[in-house]
Amino acid sequence: MTLEILDWHDGDLLAKPVFDKLNALVAAGVPESKILGVTINTDEESDTDLWCPKYGVPFAITGNVVVVHTHKTRKAPPEFAAAFVTADTRADLNGVVKHTLEVSKVSFAPIAAAVEATGMESGGMSPIGLPEGWPLLVDQHILSIPKLYLAPASARRSSSWTARSSPTSPA
Repeated sequence: MTLEILDWHDGDLLAKPVFDKLNALVAAGVPESKILGVTINTDEESDTDLWCPKYGVPFAITGNVVVVHTHKTRKAPPEFAAAFVTADTRADLNGVVKHTLEVSKVSFAPIAAAVEATGMESGGMSPIGLPEGWPLLVDQHILSIPKLYLAPASARRSSSWTARSSPTSPA
């Protein structure tokens, strides 16, 4: 099936934090030509495992964001962080994430808390537009992908937008 790419400038197709951050990046000098657009998908297609095969997009060039809670100590209140990996990779929460952030505990953030904190929809979290101050760990492999498919975090379930080259500072 052919993937229809729509103009990302339609603010209704992206979650507000993503739309605002893309506009800020363009205003800061990122060429608009690096942002190809947005696709509209059904709820079922928001699942990467279904979306990639349907459109013939390899998992290895599709990015996923995992929102986590970290704890500096076992009794400390949770703080948010995010890991950005390809769809064919699992975020190593208790290894790389835990040690890089120098925390005692890492767990998946509760969905409702992640949605509220990001302004994005579950199943479509984007590295672009995450809240300021959140640590974002980016899998080194992502930086070498020339055309990367990401979720736009839209409440309308527009599942993916693409960038011609990987952002070096996605958030």
